[in-house]
Amino acid sequence: MKSAYDIIVVGAGPAGSAAAIRAAQAGLDVLLIEKRQEIGVPVRCGEATDIETTERFVDLDPRWINNHVETYAICSASGDVVSVPPSGDTIIVDRKVFDEALAAQAVREGAEVRVNTAAVDLIWNGDTVAGVRLQSFGKSHNVRARLVVAADGVESLVARWAGLKTVPAMNDFFVGAQYTLAGLRGRLDPSRCEYHVGQETIAPGGYVWVFPKSDEKANVGVVIPGGRNRETSATEWLDRFVTRHFEGASVLSVVSGGIPVTGAIKQMVVNGLVVVGDAAHQADPLTAGGISLGMMGAELAMETAIPALARGDVSTRALHPYEEAWRARFGQMHTALLAIRKIITRMSQRDFDALVRTAAGLPLATMSLGEILLAVLSRHPALLLEARTLITTGLVLK
Repeated sequence: MKSAYDIIVVGAGPAGSAAAIRAAQAGLDVLLIEKRQEIGVPVRCGEATDIETTERFVDLDPRWINNHVETYAICSASGDVVSVPPSGDTIIVDRKVFDEALAAQAVREGAEVRVNTAAVDLIWNGDTVAGVRLQSFGKSHNVRARLVVAADGVESLVARWAGLKTVPAMNDFFVGAQYTLAGLRGRLDPSRCEYHVGQETIAPGGYVWVFPKSDEKANVGVVIPGGRNRETSATEWLDRFVTRHFEGASVLSVVSGGIPVTGAIKQMVVNGLVVVGDAAHQADPLTAGGISLGMMGAELAMETAIPALARGDVSTRALHPYEEAWRARFGQMHTALLAIRKIITRMSQRDFDALVRTAAGLPLATMSLGEILLAVLSRHPALLLEARTLITTGLVLK
């Protein structure tokens, strides 16, 4: 590889590839690296994302679209169900093929992509990040860059090497496990994604999701807060759910890991470096979904970084508008979603079941989110104090 680039992007997930695409489209010399031998593995999510964001970066392709989502359902332990349509056209993707397609798009735009290439340290010029020390196929390389993009996921070391605080409190960290199950024909609605919530019987403080990939296959996973000392692991909760609902199904893949659910980290830039995607905690604080949010974060980062590079100024001050743009677009909403998650985490199973039962009796198709929240809260006044964050952010008025 060359000894210098305009931009080095560390991590070839959706956020990293999106950053590489935008930078290469601007005519910059871009290196996109992935530490693993294959892009897109292991798969770490339910694989749902929206079409509108995806099409901004790559043309839709049936090779990586497994399914289309028509409904999201919130299911209580007592059997009540609240069904709502997705906020936009939503698809279930094959993440391995999807991630490869995004990286290939970056190549078409002019970026260089290298797998089996890990960042092992940063190169500094005074107090400015000036490149990355790489290990590739057993060889060490010092590669300089005018800007480094940390897109190396939840476990981001690059951001930490740059001095950024990325480790959340354990109560804001979900631990989870997911199976891809086969043999489900007749046992699931392929057009409906489900969230199952039950403090005592399903997932204490968290939830189980069922995201169908076809009429016979689905991603089924669980997350629970990492800050609670429990004798039962996330995998054990998942096994219990699968035994109750999908006994006899075959497990095609298993993945486990952690998900920060704090909203974006407070500082996402330093001199010569920006952080995007899961490395910046740009996942939804309520559902932990992060594919489209990571790609949008990468785009916002490049909208600031590309002009900064043209001016020859990649200081923290010059890159700070990226943080402002992110918070202007998502900050208020994510504050409210984080508040909702904390309310749900503390609720008893009986109270949550009552909440779902109330919502299930509302004409949801004709109501805005604000109207739904006001209707639910008015029938459960004990929640009003806990929901003050939603009210002060104005979410319930929208």
